[in-house]
Amino acid sequence: MLFVKRLLISLCHVLAWISVLAFFLWAVGAVWHFDLLPQPISSPLSVALVIAACALFARLNPKRTWLTFAGATVFAVWLISLLQQPTHNRDWIAGQAELSQVAYEGDQVTIKKFRHNVYRSASDYDVHRSELNFRLSQLSRVWFIVQRFSASEGLAHVFLSFEIAPYDGGAARYFSVSVEIRREQDESFSPIQGLYRRYELNYVFGAEQDLIGVRTVMRPDDRVFMYPVNATPQQVQRLFARIADRTNQIYDRPEFYHTMLNNCMNGILRHTAKLTPVEISWFDPKIILPGYSDRFAYEKGIIGSREQSFDLLQQACRIDVRAREFGIADGFSEAIRKPAN
Repeated sequence: MLFVKRLLISLCHVLAWISVLAFFLWAVGAVWHFDLLPQPISSPLSVALVIAACALFARLNPKRTWLTFAGATVFAVWLISLLQQPTHNRDWIAGQAELSQVAYEGDQVTIKKFRHNVYRSASDYDVHRSELNFRLSQLSRVWFIVQRFSASEGLAHVFLSFEIAPYDGGAARYFSVSVEIRREQDESFSPIQGLYRRYELNYVFGAEQDLIGVRTVMRPDDRVFMYPVNATPQQVQRLFARIADRTNQIYDRPEFYHTMLNNCMNGILRHTAKLTPVEISWFDPKIILPGYSDRFAYEKGIIGSREQSFDLLQQACRIDVRAREFGIADGFSEAIRKPAN
């Protein structure tokens, strides 16, 4: 019994050290990436913090005093980081200068600032915005899209596409919703900086030729997969309504993006979680790392079926090759939905 007690105490000490060290490293990174301080000050300050911590660790005895120092440092940096507040007033890139809104009038839905950019390359494009109008009852299907943009399988971007079923004999229409960072001029995405309140969150509503086209035709190295979601039209409509409410919420109150806690996968999963009766663990690595989200969705029954293996489903739902062969043109949405050969 005494041995077990000592073992538990030792494990608690180890966990305490690991936790404090992890948070201390976070604090060092926060100082380095502070928007509140210019880089010529924040970088040397973070280095000095590490040097001071190492020097104190070597000199202080008992080491519990160092734990107190590290804990106090983390707490102070966290308080200072709260001074960084999200805002809609920054020098945004052209494609994200305006936020979308969703308005309802009975069954009628209007998406304001609906984006349909025209691309010459991934970074060279003309911005076009308009209003998209449809009836909520027209939404019939939804697709889960995974864009793998890195050799690392865990890194990816995920978003959704909806089908607007025709009600007057016309063709079906499609649009996408993407949860992403709202980039400033001369700013690029960094997963590390995304941990430190550097990016605002944005819900982008746009044409598939825009949001899917740029990720396929204009980015030849990216792999893009488009999975039909197992949902009834009623579930699709409720899913869209939740996304619309969240979009309007962010329009009224800006939020920070967070690489692990408030990213594209978290945003999409909060809305799609109700499509499965299976309980979801928010600490599942497949949620934290969006590149594994399609396998996660398959395991939870959100996409695919048990009669088809995940590998075969993934192969059938890859669309980037089809998109590049067809190009960004009229009929794009129909082309990427054609069954794979």
